[in-house]
Formats: sequence, structure tokens, C-alpha cells
Amino acid sequence: MTIQSLPRSCLNVIDNYWRLKAAEGVFVRCPYFRNPQSGREKWGLTVYGGKGSPQDIETELRIIEKLENADFSRMRADEIRDIMKKRKLGIECSGFIAQVLDAYTRKRCAKPLHRLINFNRTGIGWLFCKMRPYTHIDVETLVNQGNAQEIYNIQKIIPGDLIRFNTQIDHAAIITTVERDDSDLIKKIFYAHSVLEDKREGIKNGTIDFVNPDADLLSQKWQEEPNTGNTIDQRGVPKIYRLHILNCKNM
Repeated sequence: MTIQSLPRSCLNVIDNYWRLKAAEGVFVRCPYFRNPQSGREKWGLTVYGGKGSPQDIETELRIIEKLENADFSRMRADEIRDIMKKRKLGIECSGFIAQVLDAYTRKRCAKPLHRLINFNRTGIGWLFCKMRPYTHIDVETLVNQGNAQEIYNIQKIIPGDLIRFNTQIDHAAIITTVERDDSDLIKKIFYAHSVLEDKREGIKNGTIDFVNPDADLLSQKWQEEPNTGNTIDQRGVPKIYRLHILNCKNM
């Protein structure tokens, strides 16, 4: 069996979203918050647009604790998550993926993600993307032809590939680990994402067990943690995309 995974720097980002430090010994799984599509909030702090890093969010947690006149060290994680949702502090799917990939490009390419992707914008739109790059990285940007190619053979999937569900809300997850048997066939895929679901669920880890290697991806066994009764394969037919940045080398 062979196991391929994203670099440890990327996995650390995922772990940090899973265990945001709210207080000494108190950790909170990051909830979901989607980047505002229009209005004044769209131009606020990146961290309040569903795009912040784990460190950004933890910094805001210190501020929110004071604003709420609360003591997070004496509160349960679910209570703190409720406050985060009320204050619109969380991460959306593309913001989460961008932060994970940023750790990849800084390690492998010696550049931040936003300097390596094509925003496919002109004029004033291009300027906004340069001024506030992470605010403007959405799923459509990540998978456009200038940044990625579609992978049709699921046996070719590698860590870093994106699973995209283009439904009512464009959604994607990032593949973190791929396990293959001695014949080089995929046995199991691990992925991570930030998902809305019913109650702004947030960060979840998932697995796809290849119970039928001759069938398509939806025919495999999907599971997620925490188990909320929902998994992303319920969103429809997924497509797999590979970003060109996965081929870059440290300069």
C-alpha cells in the first residue's frame, strides 16, 4: 500500500481550523460563514468575509470575548461556536481551500497563492483582486481554465485535487490523502471542507472508501466527521479539478 498526502504545512492549516484556540485548553471547530456577495460587508475585514486564516480568526476571538463580556475559558465549545455564528466569524469553502493551498505554494513555490493564480478579471475588477486577493478567490476562480484542468479518470486523483459540486451554492472540498493498494488502485480518499449544511456546520473531514473501483466516484462509500447525517455526495455529480500550482517547484 502507498499513501500520498498534502505537505504537513497544509495539514497543519486544516488541523488549526479544526481546533481554533478560544482560550487556554478550550478549542473550537470553525463554523461556516460565506463571503458576502455585495454591500458594505463585502469590503470589510477579510476575516469577516469567510476568508480568514486560523490565526486571523483566533485574533478576532480575543476581541469578541471582550465585546461579549464573556469568559471563553468557562464556556463550552458549542456555546463559543454560537457566538462566532452570531458575530459572522467563520470560513467558507473557497476561503478554507485558499488558505490550505497558500500553505502549499509558500512551501513549494516560495510565493503566496494569490500571486500564482489567474483571476480572469480586467479593468477595475483586476485592481480589486490585487488589492484584496483572498476576498476574490472563489471556487469559480480556482477551477477556471487558467488555473486548473478537469480530471476525468478518478484513478488519477492525487492530494490537492478539488472535488467540486456546482449546485445552488458552488462548493468544493480539497483532497488531503490518497491510499493505493499494491496494484496502484485507489482504496481510500481523505478530504476536508467547510460546509453550510443546516446550521453553518463548518469544518468537516471526509473519507471515500472505494468499495467498487470500477464504478464512478458517487458509487463509493462516503463518510464525514462529525457525522451530521449529511455528506457532500448528496449535492449531485462531482467533478475533479487539478490546479496547475500543484506542479510548481520551490524557486
